[in-house]
Amino acid sequence: MPISSDQTVAAFSAAAQAAPAWRTAGATVRFVLAEPAAEVTLDPQGQATDAAPTHVLRINWSDLLDITANRRSFLRSVTGRRLTCHGPVMQTFAFGQALETFGLGR
Repeated sequence: MPISSDQTVAAFSAAAQAAPAWRTAGATVRFVLAEPAAEVTLDPQGQATDAAPTHVLRINWSDLLDITANRRSFLRSVTGRRLTCHGPVMQTFAFGQALETFGLGR
């Protein structure tokens, strides 16, 4: 069953709000998702925001689900060029590890 971009953003924001690791990473990240096309910027508390992001992550929804369900690690996705990200490197890996705790694809 296809998921709408509004459902995608809502599910993603709820998962970020429930993940302590997301708050610890402290990043404001703009997610540019494909299939379904959606874009959302999440602050360190997991809330959607219009604030300027510290990072921009471009990724397919299916690849994001693989990361959040622990079928593929964030590092493996980076090295396999499954995503692109711009921003401070150490913080990138901190929020990347947080993504692995979201549990969206389970």
